[in-house]
Amino acid sequence: MKKIYRNLKTAVLALGCMSLLLSSCSDFLDKNPHDFVSPEIFYKNESDCMMALAGVYWTLATDHVYGERYSNILSNTDDLSYYARLNQSGQVYTNSHNSSNNDIYQTWTQLYSGINNANVLLDNIDAANIPDAAVKNRIKGEAKFLRAYYHFLLVQSWYEVPIRTETVTDINNSSLAATPHAEAIDWIIKEMEDCIDLVDDSKYDLSPSHVKKTTVQGILARVCLWRAGSPSNGGKEFYEKAAKYAKAVYDSHKHKLYQGDIYAIWKNIASDKYDTEYNESMWEVEFIGTRVDGKFTYSRIGNTIGNWQENTSSTGKGYAYGFYCGSLILWDLFEKNPGDLRRDLSMATYKLDASDAAVYWKDTEIVTRRCGKYRREWTTTSPKEKNNDQINYPVLRYADVLLMLAEAENEAGKAPTDLAYDAINEVRERAGIDKVENLSYAEFQQEVRDERARELCFESLRKYDLIRWGIYYDAAHNKLTEATNDKRWTTSGYYKAAKEYAANTEERHQFLPIPMKELGVNLLLKQNSYWSNAAE
Repeated sequence: MKKIYRNLKTAVLALGCMSLLLSSCSDFLDKNPHDFVSPEIFYKNESDCMMALAGVYWTLATDHVYGERYSNILSNTDDLSYYARLNQSGQVYTNSHNSSNNDIYQTWTQLYSGINNANVLLDNIDAANIPDAAVKNRIKGEAKFLRAYYHFLLVQSWYEVPIRTETVTDINNSSLAATPHAEAIDWIIKEMEDCIDLVDDSKYDLSPSHVKKTTVQGILARVCLWRAGSPSNGGKEFYEKAAKYAKAVYDSHKHKLYQGDIYAIWKNIASDKYDTEYNESMWEVEFIGTRVDGKFTYSRIGNTIGNWQENTSSTGKGYAYGFYCGSLILWDLFEKNPGDLRRDLSMATYKLDASDAAVYWKDTEIVTRRCGKYRREWTTTSPKEKNNDQINYPVLRYADVLLMLAEAENEAGKAPTDLAYDAINEVRERAGIDKVENLSYAEFQQEVRDERARELCFESLRKYDLIRWGIYYDAAHNKLTEATNDKRWTTSGYYKAAKEYAANTEERHQFLPIPMKELGVNLLLKQNSYWSNAAE
């Protein structure tokens, strides 16, 4: 996606019309549209449509989605991490929010803006003069996939939402009822399946930011696992589909686990380097700039989530609040396999003080360890701005595909297959821990769940795993409460915040409430069943 950002002027579409950013890259990165161009005038050729496609991708890189709100505030509310701040009433990361919460509303509106951008492009691309059919199909495929993916994020987060396949041309005449949950997921699966042979399947040596065939297949595995589990309970049929799509990625031989320094994956993500030998990072949201020169994306990756860094100088290694800490549950999962190389990567052993010197945590400070995957000290930007940076965000890694394959194979036949063992053990071997073998269905199921925690913590996936496994409340309330009462849990300072979060957690917090503002304008939309009877 960064190649699209840098090499093309970019169109960003607004509700009811298309806003075209006509000037420089800095204008494109500004939040406010400068001009408006009718679709009848635009969409004449490949260049126009590529600009419009960049506008569809743009949603991923906003602060409302992967820049901070969806990726962290709305999604990192699980049992493996917590937000180290006290008395944060009304916030999603403390599960004390309601339908008036602004983070919820902003993410909702941004995702629907991306959907509308895709709809406008899909409405107009057939009339564009693009002689190469493969190019036109690729643009269509990426736009259709992104439209389906944005719907998936909405359904996964809000339970039942409107499926919008038509361009909104009149905001006053746009009311639409929610689609039932299972029906919506089935539509998303079908849409994504339609894209498999439309998108690119050759340029795997380029940026991991534009959607390719294996991206579609990998995300399809994720969506099918969601459909198989709670709350839609599609069962075996969808476990088999998940296995099919994960195996398609596996059989493509386009991706491998990075071998060597396990920190290198995350150093590449922080420093805008592409690993074209292994291609483990299959899909990234890319961010540019640091706000200093005005050419930047609003990303708090590395700042609100990342290791704790105290140097505010623009010439230092960067400042980071490091709000997100690992929990004792995550620590104990790593400790089940002594020598796991991912422990100190994921739960950093130190902070950087104001002079960039490392200050190491004591043995009694387990839950003060911050998320270590996104470290500003690894970035290459200079000068640095206090809050924003260029650290990319991984949406799909090959390690995730392997673990989805292991899970789906085990669930489909209620027993681990040879392929399931191969998949999970490939991830474990890279982490420096022993293989698993000769396990029952239930034992293998638990190993997969634990392995997903160790491998994918802090990547906006754990909450949704807990939900589809039907154990969110037990994990985020019961087990996290028990962990915060453990004598190893620090009771000083902000680290008591996890106890507040766990105490606040109810069954309804599996999903977000539909924003009150949206209910006020969409008169056909009702509050979802998880929140409709909740006292706010």
